[in-house]
Amino acid sequence: MDFKQERTNDVDTIIKSTHPKKVVVAGPGTGKSYLFEQIIKEKKLNGKKEFLAITFIGKLGDELADDLAGLASTMTLHGFARKFLLDNCPDGWKYYPDITKLITEDLKIKGITSFEIGDKNYEERTKYYKTVGHDDVVYYAIQICKKDNSKIPKYDLILVDEFQDFNEIESEFIDILSTKNEILIVGDDDQALYEFKGSSPKFIRGKYNSTNTDFESHTLRFCSRCTEVIIEAFHDVVKHFKTENKMSDRIDKEYICYSPDKDNDNSLNSNILVAKGVVTGQIPLMIKHELNEILKEQKIKSALVIGEARTCKSLLRSISRKLRELGFKNVNYSEDYMKTYSFKPNVVEGYKLLSEGKNILLAWRLLLEEIDNIDQRNKIISENYDNPVGLVDALPKNFKDKQEKDAKTLNSILSKPKSGRSQIANSSIEELFSAIVSSEKEKREIFIEQLIDENNIIPRPLGNIDINVCSILGSKGLGADVVFLIGFDQGKLPLKNIVQESEIYQLLVALTRAKKRIYFINTLDNEISKFIECIEKDRYKII
Repeated sequence: MDFKQERTNDVDTIIKSTHPKKVVVAGPGTGKSYLFEQIIKEKKLNGKKEFLAITFIGKLGDELADDLAGLASTMTLHGFARKFLLDNCPDGWKYYPDITKLITEDLKIKGITSFEIGDKNYEERTKYYKTVGHDDVVYYAIQICKKDNSKIPKYDLILVDEFQDFNEIESEFIDILSTKNEILIVGDDDQALYEFKGSSPKFIRGKYNSTNTDFESHTLRFCSRCTEVIIEAFHDVVKHFKTENKMSDRIDKEYICYSPDKDNDNSLNSNILVAKGVVTGQIPLMIKHELNEILKEQKIKSALVIGEARTCKSLLRSISRKLRELGFKNVNYSEDYMKTYSFKPNVVEGYKLLSEGKNILLAWRLLLEEIDNIDQRNKIISENYDNPVGLVDALPKNFKDKQEKDAKTLNSILSKPKSGRSQIANSSIEELFSAIVSSEKEKREIFIEQLIDENNIIPRPLGNIDINVCSILGSKGLGADVVFLIGFDQGKLPLKNIVQESEIYQLLVALTRAKKRIYFINTLDNEISKFIECIEKDRYKII
């Protein structure tokens, strides 16, 4: 096979197709961003101007926006639905991500414990607060389109990325957009990681299926990211679980290593390395040692340290701190640090709304969390369940005075310059935390960071390696020269002896983050993950 020509043919076939609805299965590293760029450029040559790229989560949206800079507007699906909905709502409506949680609490107070988004009880509370949120924004966007299809947004082409992670309501919204727009959907059912939020690969499988005549199906087959051994191990895993009758509905497609410039990478990284029985506290030292050894024979600029989210969270945090202490300058680790602060996210958002004078009812409903007496709080909500004005009037005067004072303080903080920015009035909740929270613990951490910077610098090029530390879920869309998969233990990945399909997808995603080499790190006193039995023995080496 002439791989180069075949890859070109795959892309050209998609670009030249006149079918208004196309679905493309694209494995990791097969060039979907390149496809997006080329198809938009082709459309522009034909006089088309308006392009929208939709992806699943913000991090992936940022990367797609960088790839398509100057070519297309790029949004997450929820960001797009939010803008569309607020553009079509009456004045005074607000977007608050966690409104479903507030509505759930309100309904429970009234004895309503069973409901669905959009039913009569839920819709009444939505109108009460004049607020939509993350969980219901797509639903309400769909209702607007169904009520008046002339309001369906129109573009010359809509590109949809990561479709395997969309859930039923999100998939329905894409179907509605496709009634008025040419649409290109891209995804890979081998990378479905968001089952816990109702996402399912069945939606991309359904569109790719030969019985679906609405969509024309295509495949991007050639991976130029990974080395040969990684692609071979990928196929080993798929074959193993297909034999066990898991992944039975998987889209049958080719996934081919195409690495014309990677002969050296293939020869220097001919095995997956399984580090057996590593003491958890020594993992950062092992990472430093291995990166240093790799640099003796090949260039590397980036590394990923990843693990299963539930079982490795504290270990990932510890590893990131230790790597910084060892002197690595470019270690990136992030988590939902709202949980580490004493301020409640609802309260911060309430202060912000109050200081801005926007949606005062929602502001006070959020600030009710500052009333410690739950019975008093529930009584105020219950007695004013159908009276928005009454809820605000029922609040104790001393409580309202204190909250209004705190809101003014916050507004004063936001109006001051910070880190070279003249205003951060439109800051996210995370930035507000940074602005208003100062504790001895934080000061101590800053002091430690300064000591690390001053006294323990690793020389170049080792010290210059960019290291991302995150969960496997957080690694979606990322790639690195070297990947360290921690917690390769039976009881972590997989969690139990019976493997879940979602865990298979996690392993496949972890494998295909690596451009050159991957390490599976098994921790001391733990059995090596049974996933190792899926891979041919000549493809890995135990160290």
